[in-house]
Amino acid sequence: MMRSAMALCFFALLSSADVLAADLKQHLMTAIDTPNGMAEGTLDGSMAEFFKAQTRSSAPVMVNVRTLKRFPTAGCARLEATLIQDGVPTQQGSAIPFVIRYEINLCRDGRPPTEGIDLDAASRVLPR
Repeated sequence: MMRSAMALCFFALLSSADVLAADLKQHLMTAIDTPNGMAEGTLDGSMAEFFKAQTRSSAPVMVNVRTLKRFPTAGCARLEATLIQDGVPTQQGSAIPFVIRYEINLCRDGRPPTEGIDLDAASRVLPR
């Protein structure tokens, strides 16, 4: 349950202009820009503090991003992002690594690429 809730929070933050997700966005953009399609590092700033507050662990939050596919539109890719934090307490009193892995289609402008979107299906779901 916590994993799903946190993943939804990250998606909402990534799609906003909020500075909270700026560090995570930078890792995603680096993966789009690098020839090998990879980016890794430590999540810093407000997003890391948000993550730590949710997991109740003070351990650093590591980020690994890899490009799964590059779309024909320049600067657009399907990315797999993994956030990892050690020392997350469980209800049983032990500490375990906490991992969130998700995939996202993203372009340099912050929007998803149009390739692969079923616009007809989307029009049935989106409000008019």
